[in-house]
Amino acid sequence: MTEQKKIFLQSEGNAWFNRNKQALAETSLPDQDRILPDLLELPLQPRMKVLEIGCGSGNRLVWLKENLALECSGIDPSAQAIEVARSRGIDAYQGTADSLPFEKSSFDLVIFGFCLYLCDRSDLFQISQEADRVLKDQSWLVILDFFSPTPISRPYHHFSGVSSYKMDCRTLFDWHPDYICMTHKIRDHVENNYTDEVQNWVSLSIFRKSSFE
Repeated sequence: MTEQKKIFLQSEGNAWFNRNKQALAETSLPDQDRILPDLLELPLQPRMKVLEIGCGSGNRLVWLKENLALECSGIDPSAQAIEVARSRGIDAYQGTADSLPFEKSSFDLVIFGFCLYLCDRSDLFQISQEADRVLKDQSWLVILDFFSPTPISRPYHHFSGVSSYKMDCRTLFDWHPDYICMTHKIRDHVENNYTDEVQNWVSLSIFRKSSFE
C-alpha cells in the first residue's frame, strides 16, 4: 500500500470529512452541487446503479436515491463518513479508488467526486482500470476535480509529507476508443463561474462508455 493512501485510510480521510462536513451539509441540492445539474441532463432511469468514488457521507447519493430512484453505492477512505452514509441507506464501503469491492460491469454510472487530486500518481493506472472494470457497456463516467493542462504537484497543507495534484483527468480515459468525452466544463473552484485564474480551475467531465459493437 502506498504511503499517501495509508495516511488517508488511517487518519486524514476522517480529518478531511470533519473539516468539510458542515459546509457540505449546508449545500443546497441539486442547484449548488457541482455535478447534479449536469447529471439531470443524462438519460438516467429508475433502478440504474451508481457508484460514487469519494462519496463522503453520501449527500449526493442520498439525493439521487430519493429523487431519481437510483440504486446508490459509495466508497471513501473515511470510516466516519462511511458510517454516516450507511446510516442514510447507502451501500457504502471504506476504501480507495484503486481497489473497488464490486463485481465487473456492475454500474450504469461512476462518479469521481473530487478525490483524484489526492490519489497517489503510482495508482492512476489501477484507478482507471478499476473504474472501467465496474462500468457496464453503454454507461456514464463523471469526473469532478482540479484541472490543469499540464500536471502539477504541490504539498498538501493539511498533512506533512502528503501531496496534492492537478491534471487533465480526461487523459485517464479519453485515450481509449470506448470512452467519448461528451461534456467538459472548466470553472472557478469557489464561485463556479468562468475565470482566467488558472490556479482556481476545476473541471467537470462526462464520458460515455460504449464499445459501439
